[in-house]
Amino acid sequence: MCNGIKIHTLRVFVNQDNKFGNPVGVILDEGNQIDTKERQRIATQLGFSESVFINNLRTGKVSIFNPREEVPFAGHAMVGTAWFINKTRNPSLDCLTCAGSVIKTWRDMEFTWIRANLDMMPPWQYEQLKNATEVEHFSSKIALSKKHTFVWAWIDERKGLIRARTFAPDWGTPEDEGNGSGSMKLAATLGRSIEIMHGKGSIIYAKPWESDFADVGGRVKEV
Repeated sequence: MCNGIKIHTLRVFVNQDNKFGNPVGVILDEGNQIDTKERQRIATQLGFSESVFINNLRTGKVSIFNPREEVPFAGHAMVGTAWFINKTRNPSLDCLTCAGSVIKTWRDMEFTWIRANLDMMPPWQYEQLKNATEVEHFSSKIALSKKHTFVWAWIDERKGLIRARTFAPDWGTPEDEGNGSGSMKLAATLGRSIEIMHGKGSIIYAKPWESDFADVGGRVKEV
């Protein structure tokens, strides 16, 4: 609860043991009873990289806020929200709507997937390092000076395995445990399917799609 408002906390991109994962707060607000100013206050207070307000459970219309402002898209937030909506309602939805854009969603065994246009993605900056160890030991002091930066290296290029971390102190998130949109853009840039061990141990799957679209998916667990 946050001032009497029910917060559903999900962890998105958990590993096969349901550990790690990037938290997202999901709030049912059909009828828009919570105004924009109060939504922002709640998102800031929660402190997650994103919080999602479900405006219409039947149609899948949602709004996303980071700790500082409303945003048009966030990969892990949309994966988590798709999982939550399709767990809550029957029949399930095959798409969500955020900021006027349609985001396709589907389930594949234990994984929840979304597909979105790359034009919706934030302008991540990428730094490829020599190996996974360099990513693991990336300086926290240097990280604080980074602006929305996705640091990565190959674990096994042939298999498409990647080690990555994301830092966005300029967006109110010193380090992001699971960066969905950044993973989507990286998969599109590399032109191949990838599996990313992100943050402390979250697992993200991403792949490019035709016409400037990309997919991202993973496991979700409600706290």
